[in-house]
Amino acid sequence: MLKSRLGLMLEHPFIASAIARLEFHEALPSFCTTMATDGYYIWYNLDYSLKLSPTERMGVLAHEVLHCVFGHIDRRGEREHGLWNIAIDHAANLFLLDEGFTLPKGLYDRAYLGMTAEDIYAILLKEQKGKQTDGQVALDGRGEKSTTSESGFDLHLEPDDPMARAQGNAEIPSIEERRQLRGELLAEIRSHLQGRRAGLWSQEIVMGSQTTLSWEALLTRFFNGLRSSDYRLFPPNKKHLWRGIYLPSMGVPGPERIVTAIDTSGSMEASTISEILAEIDKLRGLAECELVLLQCDAVVQEALTFAAWETTDDFRAGFTVKGRGGTSFVPVFEWIEENLLSLGSRIDALFYFTDGYGDFPNDEIYYPVLWVMPPTGKDSVPFGEVLRMGTR
Repeated sequence: MLKSRLGLMLEHPFIASAIARLEFHEALPSFCTTMATDGYYIWYNLDYSLKLSPTERMGVLAHEVLHCVFGHIDRRGEREHGLWNIAIDHAANLFLLDEGFTLPKGLYDRAYLGMTAEDIYAILLKEQKGKQTDGQVALDGRGEKSTTSESGFDLHLEPDDPMARAQGNAEIPSIEERRQLRGELLAEIRSHLQGRRAGLWSQEIVMGSQTTLSWEALLTRFFNGLRSSDYRLFPPNKKHLWRGIYLPSMGVPGPERIVTAIDTSGSMEASTISEILAEIDKLRGLAECELVLLQCDAVVQEALTFAAWETTDDFRAGFTVKGRGGTSFVPVFEWIEENLLSLGSRIDALFYFTDGYGDFPNDEIYYPVLWVMPPTGKDSVPFGEVLRMGTR
């Protein structure tokens, strides 16, 4: 296996960095009978690998590497597991065959040459819906039925797959860390592709560098990151207050107070704001936390507070923009300081709906800030994280 990896690096330098930076592990037969990847780790079954010719072994290893570099696992989203497995195998194999690799029998219909995995999936899904299967059923990488007469030669595992995690490897990097790594590795691939090849595979490379989690999933991940486990005296443990005993309270399994600000001079449509607020309502309902809602252009135009048991349904149904003046984000942070923090009230996070074009505060902000922007919003912000609406 080491010889095959070294051979790949010498004969195909466009994936040399990926081979050097990704981790390869021998798989137990009970876990994997061929090869597998979860988008970061790569496993190989030794018996299967020995049955391949040297050139086929290099081809299958390169196949696993491309799944990682192109972000095929992360790009599935809500797509049907079996069909997506087939689509990404076609995309990876056709790329490798176009580069002169040798592969064992697998999925590589040249009708899909140059297509992204998403394009191939759309065709497969249309075919599946348009006709009944002819009785020829194959198994996808996890043993699930899928509509194809052939099957691939590897397992495609989700990052949180319990079988993968049970192999004892370190925790997989976050979705953003994997995307950043892919960007670095894809830049090397792009530099080695010239002329026709560069144009043929450019879109697949672009898709590989993007984050494809839905904005709802990204919002949930941010919200879950607010979970607290610290001991604090304020508020005290309510369980013992009736006894006159004040004990520290254990951090609740979620936030206590969320502040949401709406940039009323920005490009966020009322329907989009309503959609996000509904999602925030759903998430804060699990934690039973308070919501402070601010409208601001160059000044704070309105401030509403919703108790933990209240929803924003009425507000969203009758939402009207208040402001439409200049743009400054500073007043929101000043309002939080004057009306909450200076009075001893804590906040767990600020969600700011905006296109990102405005004045930012110069003071350091110590609480989490999530800037919720449309795809056309500002490229970067001086602090906090950015969630792009429309990311799918």
